Amino acid sequence: MSKIKSFGEIFDSVYAKPEKKYGEILLGEMGEIKKSFTTGLGHPEYQAVQFGEIVPGTLIVFFIDIRGFTKLAIALDNEELIKILQAITIASIYSIRQFGGYVAEFTGDGVMAFFGGRSSVTATDALCSLKASASMMQGIKETVNKHLNSTVDETVRVGMGLEFGNVLWTRLGIDGTSQVKPVSEISFVAGKNSGQAKSWEIIIGKNLAEWVPDEFKEKYPAYLFQKDGRTYEYARYLLKWQSFNSAYNSNASQLEQRLLKKTLPVLPMVVLSSNGTLTSVSSTKQSGGPRPLKDQPFF
Repeated sequence: MSKIKSFGEIFDSVYAKPEKKYGEILLGEMGEIKKSFTTGLGHPEYQAVQFGEIVPGTLIVFFIDIRGFTKLAIALDNEELIKILQAITIASIYSIRQFGGYVAEFTGDGVMAFFGGRSSVTATDALCSLKASASMMQGIKETVNKHLNSTVDETVRVGMGLEFGNVLWTRLGIDGTSQVKPVSEISFVAGKNSGQAKSWEIIIGKNLAEWVPDEFKEKYPAYLFQKDGRTYEYARYLLKWQSFNSAYNSNASQLEQRLLKKTLPVLPMVVLSSNGTLTSVSSTKQSGGPRPLKDQPFF
């Protein structure tokens, strides 16, 4: 892979050259991974899923929620706002793709992305999801806000959410207006994590947290849900992204070797039986995976 470039470097590159086509700037910076942009939004392995088809998979779902654009829209003229939005968007795409992730969609003032998900999620995918989220957080907090502080009094703030687990890929919508989506509690939990995160927080769900070393996480209030007079909870943790960044910048190879030796929690497998129905395959090595909705009905 070509040299890893920071969120801030890409933001500055795009913002400083508005006379160029944004796509040309991005593809020029991407180097060896520019070919991957032909896949567009979504996961390339599941673009062919048809209506009525359900394909089991495993995935890390990532959300970033960027706040403060309403005040910026009032403070800036529209052309300047477009330049900033384009620079943030392209820097986000770059940051996700250079670490092997896939941009799923733009969610208003945010981005949804996937890591892993071809047939399984590896420790490399998990490490890359942390590197991408931490580098984006630092880039927006430092580079973007430094730029905004020099032009307006307002700045942006960010909350992020991640979770790992099993999903079912399916095509939602109707012919001509549809999208392939991963449906699972982890998608909703990751989205809720980003929405509930305070400014500059990254909240991770219990499955991904089981893999993250203790020095890079701390307990966060669980997501609670009530049904039939009973309260259910989904454990969550705060990712100490500053500590992770510091450790990675101090000795990247040592940290990578350590984390890549750790295995992700074993989840109950979901497969298609010979008659096309979904079947859950239990495992004696199960650890931390989501329970069936009848036992843990969050949504």
